[in-house]
Amino acid sequence: MKRAQMEILGLAIVVVLILVATTFIVRFLVLKSPTEYRAGFVSSELASNTLNTFLKTSAAECSQLSMTELLQDCARAESITCDNGQSSCSFVNSTAKSILSKTLGIWAIRYEFLAYTDAKLPLIKIGQQCRGEKKSKLFPIPATTTTIYAKLDIC
Repeated sequence: MKRAQMEILGLAIVVVLILVATTFIVRFLVLKSPTEYRAGFVSSELASNTLNTFLKTSAAECSQLSMTELLQDCARAESITCDNGQSSCSFVNSTAKSILSKTLGIWAIRYEFLAYTDAKLPLIKIGQQCRGEKKSKLFPIPATTTTIYAKLDIC
């Protein structure tokens, strides 16, 4: 009788140890918050994907031209006038404000969007300048005589 009781007690101890180990595994591996490097990667990808999508967006009001083509015109001479009477610069500016406020703004993500040929004199500037850490994406856009840079910073 004593031998059977000792075996049952041993099994009970093994079961308790397995439960304690499982609890620690669940606590530290499954329920841990996202790591910092993953959060940085997500912000960087968000900046890249958002800017890439914006630049490829075509404008029905401007003869189906893409935002990239409108930015090229904006840097050259603003010779394109959209159906609503806006110049290419004005149209890209208002469209960028609308799209970014309806996405990043609603998600409460601080950002700054710039389009420039000279960083000191941006053609378009939307949002607040990031202070501290930021993730950026810079797209160079070739124009006839210069290069336009479209930059999105995620704060």
